[in-house]
Amino acid sequence: MTKMFFQHTSRFAAPVIFAALLGLTGCAADIASPALQPLVGVAETRIDALRAQFLDSSGRVMVVAHRGCWTQTAENSIAAIQSCLRMGVDMVELDVQRTQDGHLILMHDKTVDRTTNGQGLVTDLTLAQIKALRLKSGKGGHNAPLTDEAPPTFAEAMEAARGRVLVNVDAKGEVNLQAVQELERLGVINQALIKSTASPDDQALRQVLDGRTLLFMPILREIDGTSLTTAPDGYTARPVAFEITFDTEDYFKFGAPSLRARDARVWVNPLEPRHAAGHVDADAVLDPNAHWGHLIGLGANIIQTDEPGSLINYLHEKQLR
Repeated sequence: MTKMFFQHTSRFAAPVIFAALLGLTGCAADIASPALQPLVGVAETRIDALRAQFLDSSGRVMVVAHRGCWTQTAENSIAAIQSCLRMGVDMVELDVQRTQDGHLILMHDKTVDRTTNGQGLVTDLTLAQIKALRLKSGKGGHNAPLTDEAPPTFAEAMEAARGRVLVNVDAKGEVNLQAVQELERLGVINQALIKSTASPDDQALRQVLDGRTLLFMPILREIDGTSLTTAPDGYTARPVAFEITFDTEDYFKFGAPSLRARDARVWVNPLEPRHAAGHVDADAVLDPNAHWGHLIGLGANIIQTDEPGSLINYLHEKQLR
């Protein structure tokens, strides 16, 4: 893809766009009411602003809500997306899988057991069977109470997010191409980020990326022996961000500057100890400087979290947002 795709010129307008947004809406909570009816023109302006901010690798730290803002709802649900809109997160991460009859739905696990009142593999169930299920609250599990919400389709989720928040599409299995085609059909491809562990010459990945104006992010892992200096070479679409998982801080500390030098954002996941050298959200809530702040100091400028509200508050306090 050419550099025109990345719209470098739009980043200079980002502060003006954000100022206009603030004048129109007052605060993030006002942008997305529970009715999800934005003011005319505001939705497009908000996505333009968020996209421009994402493309500005030197800009403020951005917040990604892992599986939506699910603590008071259910993960990968419409309610979790709506909660994120009211909270003012920059991006929601959603897990996408394909049903037995070829439909895309939101579901993280291969089975529906943990997060619904049903059982079985997603790939063995039809859309009608999955729609008859009800999501469990929070992270689910055996004792989690049921909600009144069915697992949403990918299209339903994107309609809920339309014009209001960026979406990181975590497509499980070989469904990236179908997910991208769905984004094109819905006309929301401009607000989606696709990520992949595939190498630059992977033909399936190139089929997804080539000729499309997609935000793309490779996943680079220390456990694979990946060099953060040379691994980004070779992609036909210049990555706008790199998701890094690392066991040692030195790997990230010495690699992050080379990625930032490529005019890309650096993404970290303090979700589990193995993702970010032992830094996790549960500890960060108690001591944010020692965890979120420390990762930012090492070079991270986009954080995926299960505690988006606390992270947003921390970034505001530190004037990083």
